[in-house]
Amino acid sequence: MKSEKGLKTFTRAIFMNAREAVAAGQFYPARSIELERTLEGFFSKTKIEPVSNAVICPHAGYAYSGRISALSTSRLVKAQTFIILSPNHTGLGTPISVSPHDLWKTPLGSVPVNRAVAMEIVKNSSAEFDELAHAGEHAVEVEIPFLQFLFRAFSIVPITIASQETAELLELGRTLASQEGSIAVIASGDFSHYVPKSTAERKDHEALELIKELKAEEFHSLVLEKNLSICGVSPFTTLLEYCKRKGMKKGKLLEYTTSAETTGDKSSVVGYASVIFQ
Repeated sequence: MKSEKGLKTFTRAIFMNAREAVAAGQFYPARSIELERTLEGFFSKTKIEPVSNAVICPHAGYAYSGRISALSTSRLVKAQTFIILSPNHTGLGTPISVSPHDLWKTPLGSVPVNRAVAMEIVKNSSAEFDELAHAGEHAVEVEIPFLQFLFRAFSIVPITIASQETAELLELGRTLASQEGSIAVIASGDFSHYVPKSTAERKDHEALELIKELKAEEFHSLVLEKNLSICGVSPFTTLLEYCKRKGMKKGKLLEYTTSAETTGDKSSVVGYASVIFQ
């Protein structure tokens, strides 16, 4: 267990800055009015039905996966704090990196980081405060506007995960489950990458069957042993352990699709899934 005194000293020094939006204008609109209209369009196509505090969301550009992300977040129960787990695409930073920022900005405004929850996670797991892992990472950021559109006041705890160590991921899931208060967890991740549509569908649905059964270790092993190109493997594994520890019974696949829906190209696709847990 990390030193509580050391953590307090460290966090007093680092919780003093805002994390600027880096994906705006690339993955989603940079102008607030255009972003609001885009989100309004997504949510107009789905029913707002808050039934879950744990979901899987894709994190591609909104043109490709925004509709699926809206489907997942439309089922979220309003929480005081949303913990957002993402893979590490840049390769920078520590294996499990908790955002040390005070605020995260998007074109829709700023969202505070829950300092207390962030400190508890770092104190009780192998996670560390690390700014570098979040500097150019889009996978947490793209989820925040959906929450801003749906909810008013809330806080977040962004966690970017590079670790592939099963024990570390399960420990993190248990740590998240031990947090007190009004908490919801979003696992940001896409499924198969750059394979034919038929291959993506076959491999992704095999993985989704384990996800729906909350089989964290089996899912993680399947991805590693078969070298599946699921970039959300670590966030998903962590989320499954969290769900199991919170007494949830199953996951429900709301929709699975691929980038071919947007591009028309079935020869090389990325898979996207909306999954909620109860």
